[in-house]
Amino acid sequence: MRFAPSTLTLAVLSILSSNLLAETNQQSDAISDDEYLKLSTIVIQAKAAPEIGKTSYSQQDLQRTPNSSKNITDFLKVNPNVQFSNDHLAASSQADLKPAEISIHGAQSFQNKFIINGVSNTNILDPVGTGSGIYGGINAGSQGVAINTDLLCNLEVLDSNVSAKHGGFTGGVISADTCTPRSEIGKIHGTISYDYTSSDWVSYHLKTDADKGLFDGESSQGNQKEYARQGVSTNIYSKLSEHSGINLFASHRQSDIEVLSGLDSPKTINQKKINQNLGGTYFYDPDPLTSMKFGVTLGNLEDNNYAENRVNSHSNTNNESALIFGQHSKTYDAVKVTQKINYQQIDNARLADKNYGINWLYAPDSKNWSNPTAKAMEGSPSASIEFAQHTFNYELDSVFNTINFGSTAHHFSLGLGYHRNDVKWERLNDYMTFYGVTSGNTQNLFDLNGGQCQADDWLCDEATTGVFTSSKVPTIFNGQYFRKGSLYKAGTFKKTYQQAYIYAEDDIHWKNVKARFGVRADYDESNNQLNIAPRTRFSYLPFHNETMELTAGWNRYYSAPTYATDLSQALMDLDLSISREDQNSAWTEKQNYNTNATRKSDLKTPYADELILGVASQYKNTNIALKWVNRQYKDEISRDRSNISVGGGFNRSFEYANSGYGKNDTVTLGINTVEPLKFMGSQHQLGLAVNYSQSFRGTPDYTEDYTEANMEELVSFNGKIIHYADRPASNFNQPITARVKWDMHFDRLPITISNFFSYKDTYEQVLSSSDKVIHDGAKLDTYVIQDVKPRFSWDMRTSYEWKIAKDYSAIFGLTINNLTNRNNLYVSGSKLYSEIGRQFVADVTFKF
Repeated sequence: MRFAPSTLTLAVLSILSSNLLAETNQQSDAISDDEYLKLSTIVIQAKAAPEIGKTSYSQQDLQRTPNSSKNITDFLKVNPNVQFSNDHLAASSQADLKPAEISIHGAQSFQNKFIINGVSNTNILDPVGTGSGIYGGINAGSQGVAINTDLLCNLEVLDSNVSAKHGGFTGGVISADTCTPRSEIGKIHGTISYDYTSSDWVSYHLKTDADKGLFDGESSQGNQKEYARQGVSTNIYSKLSEHSGINLFASHRQSDIEVLSGLDSPKTINQKKINQNLGGTYFYDPDPLTSMKFGVTLGNLEDNNYAENRVNSHSNTNNESALIFGQHSKTYDAVKVTQKINYQQIDNARLADKNYGINWLYAPDSKNWSNPTAKAMEGSPSASIEFAQHTFNYELDSVFNTINFGSTAHHFSLGLGYHRNDVKWERLNDYMTFYGVTSGNTQNLFDLNGGQCQADDWLCDEATTGVFTSSKVPTIFNGQYFRKGSLYKAGTFKKTYQQAYIYAEDDIHWKNVKARFGVRADYDESNNQLNIAPRTRFSYLPFHNETMELTAGWNRYYSAPTYATDLSQALMDLDLSISREDQNSAWTEKQNYNTNATRKSDLKTPYADELILGVASQYKNTNIALKWVNRQYKDEISRDRSNISVGGGFNRSFEYANSGYGKNDTVTLGINTVEPLKFMGSQHQLGLAVNYSQSFRGTPDYTEDYTEANMEELVSFNGKIIHYADRPASNFNQPITARVKWDMHFDRLPITISNFFSYKDTYEQVLSSSDKVIHDGAKLDTYVIQDVKPRFSWDMRTSYEWKIAKDYSAIFGLTINNLTNRNNLYVSGSKLYSEIGRQFVADVTFKF
């Protein structure tokens, strides 16, 4: 179902936006699921002291923080342990609805684990989008359902010191929950929200040469200069009886982008991007010791694409996801047992209108849709492809009552789980490409010399071509036809993988010492490997209270599998070359020996070793936390060049291996108030987070082709001779950041003002140079530094609540991103671009 809301004309006050941060853990204001269903009295919870490695955000935090994209990763800009790509705030891509990729403590962006309502929401088939649009890649991203944060009531980030309960990540764990019933029995409550922004509400700086080149002319695929973005969401919940309750939710967000087609007709195309969520949860507690819940979350992320200067090039990309779960918890005399049965489905598809791509020479009487000096391109540049990841999960967790041994208290946890992953890749139909001159300078397009085409030969044209400058083909053809091309056969890759895990953990308390000893064992059928991951944490309270807590930990995390490594090998036999003698001859097929094909050998599971030291303090009304996290990434999957011949005259190929590695150091200081500070009829919640991070990475991801020998090669970096792998990471590597939050509430005015200040210090971007440096008689590749000036932004959100009646109110909100309209720059490739300037987003919410 598609929503079509009209443009919002409600814009309210201005000022400030929101919720910071976190190196500290604030107890969520939301009451637990069980308490919502069982209690009608007021529940008062004390604020918890900071917990190193864990940060919780309440529904209030999610609502107040400026988040114009309405997705989890955009909200996490408040977390100092989360890094975004350099172009996250690019002025040219603000209409996108796909969640941004993030890195936690230097991990690769697809190595985080996302959870919604206890169900994994992580894409483990091909999160990077391996290969080209022909060979199989759909860059679907690391998340399945792109959940709208308006639908959430709790969000938790585990960035370090993670319990043995969690596996399948080397970055962090991001867990989100939708809402639970809060109403009286028989009453229905909820919200309906609408938000709007457009390119007319944005300031563009466009002062660099790269900006001017990108934004010349009208809006295009790479330049979202003209757009409107709007969304509608609703949350409805009710306590049906003393023992049951229900929550229903839905969301629709849409961007409409006018892009220049590059053709005379149509001149512009309305490109649509859509993100939809739908779902609900049913809660049932038959008695005080038993609780159950069942639910479903659906998501659809849709993108319509057109290739510029190309006719009949439309394709539609969909990411359709489903998370279905059932959970049962039972408290016995000595243990609480929770069982979960989950089903995850992620279906990614790109459906192209045409199953071919052709580059003709311009012909005034036939192939005349392009500029006369350019190629006349038609058809889709990408094949129609489907990916499917269907996962069944069973999980059991047992939490035992505290057991005392002498002067120590032990709190044991045990758990196990089973996962079955059915994955599938399919090229839906044969796809063909015909290009005049290939990358190997082989001529495929020939002069017809006034001859005739066979009837219905769509690869032959009798019209005389126009003037076209090329060193590889004549200037004018008296008719043109193709003799050679490439055929990518339809095909299917299916496989079932099984995983299993078991973990045990003991939380120990002895006087003013706390310790956690845990171990997790994971078996992954895809590499037939059993991985043992120890998890340890030690805490010392010198004053026997929360005034100060010293923490240390050593942990190992194993990554989730990435099944694209098997997929690439399966594609090797589907590539053919086709040819004919002349326009009257039949086409013949021949196996194409593709040097880009990649085999898979026996692989190890990538892992990260973590060392953490921290101190947390709760002094009067202030929480303070300081920590250092060191990560060493080992056995990262790489795409290595080998000397094994693939035939056809090629003496090399590629093979997946475990040559990649990386390391990261992060130091974070967080300070925030526990209770609001009161001043002259107003209340103020304050927070500060300062972060220093340094990352080095051998290979960016499993799509890159580097060998271990490449990593050891010497290069010139900023005037120094170092190993290639010791270069700083070129992305997700902002060294110094600072974040400040300031939320204001008023005793006598229904106004909330939230501010979020972000400062990113000068950083050095690594760029390759064409110059060579002579060292010990050898020429070395050269890398230079591009200094990027400090970036500062002040985002703010203000809301005004109008009480319409006892149970009805309307909230008018205005978010202003980059309030000072500062021209912040970033590097992409080797060029400087501008981030978005001042941006306004208006919203209205009806509560009932």
